[in-house]
Amino acid sequence: MFILFGERLQTRRGQVGMRRCDVCDREEEFFQITEENYFSLFAIPVFRVSKVADYFVCGECGTSYASKDQFQPSHIDSVKVVITYIFFGYGMANEIQRIQEIANAVVGISFPGEEIKRNLHRIGDEDVFKLLGIAAKTMNAKAKFQVIEAAFLSAHVCCEIQYEDRLRLNLMGNALGVSLSFVEAAIKNVRSNNFYGVRRFFRQT
Repeated sequence: MFILFGERLQTRRGQVGMRRCDVCDREEEFFQITEENYFSLFAIPVFRVSKVADYFVCGECGTSYASKDQFQPSHIDSVKVVITYIFFGYGMANEIQRIQEIANAVVGISFPGEEIKRNLHRIGDEDVFKLLGIAAKTMNAKAKFQVIEAAFLSAHVCCEIQYEDRLRLNLMGNALGVSLSFVEAAIKNVRSNNFYGVRRFFRQT
């Protein structure tokens, strides 16, 4: 007799009413999304193992938010963190204008210089991959896609992509809970958008 068991992801979607969306800039219908892993036996969910995600999403544009009352999309902070982290890693943290260009190109946001400086201190004190793992629980796939796009575009602007650079992107994807093919799709999208018109630069050797 064969006993089939494993884990199964269940997603629930519930209406939470109308509120303003930061992206749509108007009142829209919002939904709460919960994603939970269940232990399953013969493909039947038996008990919950873990909660994978819990976030709110605009029914019009699909932007995700960490809570019902938060008005900044849940991925914005992570986008800023990964851009700062990558520029810092290449010794280019003083390239404020280029950092701002990338943030604006990928997610259409401003990234003030003072906030960039605060992020520099933050990434010196905290594990960026751990931060992404925590933030991932409040993001949908669209949000995670833009985080990977921002990370890849930052690396592309700073250097010729090598094995170590691609590995770093894959590790970010892993922290966000997405597959290698998902990371590749985000990279391909940046390329198909002509790298959003952001100019590259290279350090002189």
